Amino acid sequence: MRPLALSLAALALLLPAAAPALAEETVKDEDWAKSRGFRLGVEADVLVSTIEANLPRREAASGDGTSAGGEGSSFAASFAAVAQIPLFAGLHLDAELPFAYGSSQARPPDSAVGDAATVAPELEGFFFGNPSIGLHYVTSVFPTLMVIGGLSASIPITQDPSDDTAAAAAAALAVRGYFDAQRTLLEHVPLRARGGLELRPIEAFYVRSDLVAMFALPTDDGETEVFIEHAGEAELRSLGGFGVGARLQAAFPLTRTDKVALAAEPFVGVEPPTSGLYFRAGLLVALDEPLGFGLEQGKLATVRVALGGKF
Repeated sequence: MRPLALSLAALALLLPAAAPALAEETVKDEDWAKSRGFRLGVEADVLVSTIEANLPRREAASGDGTSAGGEGSSFAASFAAVAQIPLFAGLHLDAELPFAYGSSQARPPDSAVGDAATVAPELEGFFFGNPSIGLHYVTSVFPTLMVIGGLSASIPITQDPSDDTAAAAAAALAVRGYFDAQRTLLEHVPLRARGGLELRPIEAFYVRSDLVAMFALPTDDGETEVFIEHAGEAELRSLGGFGVGARLQAAFPLTRTDKVALAAEPFVGVEPPTSGLYFRAGLLVALDEPLGFGLEQGKLATVRVALGGKF
């Protein structure tokens, strides 16, 4: 009995020391990366300042159904249900279902401000965007460095849009600083290629970088659209998952009048170490013309919220 009692006492002393190690084994080394694991969520972007910019829109006044740019004002709110589903190894299925509301009043360039003959009527509309499906693969180069690559395609379910729908799409295209244009680009089939990195040099510091090239093929007689997107984020996060950070993004709508759009986003959020609810809220502020500077009257400053679960 005495040896048994001594063994039990030794085990009791060892359990507290072993508990952290056992807890760590239940959390995979890669769980810190957002690009890994099962995630379901909703994203919302609401414009809090009217845009006065050279926004792409469908020409309502001409009646010929062609695309044209024009200076004007717009309001937009966009939403998307998003999913990231692990398949096997580091391969994941990506899906998103976007929809948006927008309104705009625009006039052709070089027209007089008070010229009623050249001012298009105010347009507003609600529409479902382009659902997307894709795959991405993520692998660890080091336990603290992840490399991501992926492809996706979007389906343009809205054909022959009305002027109201086109106005909503134009406003929603700008509300994210021309990012994620595949969600609201009408009468095109967007094809995207993505590459990225996730880095955690120390336990409380996270860095993410993404580069996307999108080629959108027209479904009618339009032209192929080309967008390049790059974003970088840095975040400090506590052990409980609460974080604060900043995002800097640059969008290059190469076939549009505005060839570059810069924006910054301070944000706060909660990201559980394993499973649980995640949350993020930020303010996307345009930095350059014509959308910025975002904190000025009539420029782009968008409240962004994401909410979902990790499983």
